[in-house]
Amino acid sequence: MRHFFGIKDEKFIRGDVPMTKQEIRMAIMNEARVDEDSIVLDVGAGTGSISIEAALGAPKGHVYAIERFDKAIELVEQNMKKFNVTNITVIKGTAPEGMADLPALDAVIIGGSAGQLSAIVDEAQRLLKVGGRLVVTAVTMETGSAILKELKGRPFEYEGYQMAINRYRKAGPYHLLEPISPIFIVKATKLDGEN
Repeated sequence: MRHFFGIKDEKFIRGDVPMTKQEIRMAIMNEARVDEDSIVLDVGAGTGSISIEAALGAPKGHVYAIERFDKAIELVEQNMKKFNVTNITVIKGTAPEGMADLPALDAVIIGGSAGQLSAIVDEAQRLLKVGGRLVVTAVTMETGSAILKELKGRPFEYEGYQMAINRYRKAGPYHLLEPISPIFIVKATKLDGEN
């Protein structure tokens, strides 16, 4: 059965670890072009919401989830059990070190870089297949600017945009708009060129 992206936020076990919201996840999965046999890397997995969506969308593929915090790794593993997902390998550590032994990838999704964005993009460039997709999310303007600088001069075709989501919230007989923090999304496709 085909998975349609956009699991409701409340379905995930969350704790106090930040999580990519439903509408943003839908956009990321679309930009990453996750297919049934995709090999995907999720850098900075957090609760695992991106990894879970990717794994469900790629039942014949595999997802690698890099996460450095123990409490987040526990949440990823709990969510894997909850969603009955077995095609995720959790890598405890940081990127780019945790990327060293990965196979060729169809998509790399970066949600957290811990100040190592340049080195992570170097590894993503090495690992991505031609036509593979790099999707970077940024909640700060500095990170949004940094990824654009990083992609200049590399064999990628790229573009980006900002998403601002407002959800309806009931207030008696009325509905109010409740904003979610805006996020920058940069998507890049690896071109046929030097690794």
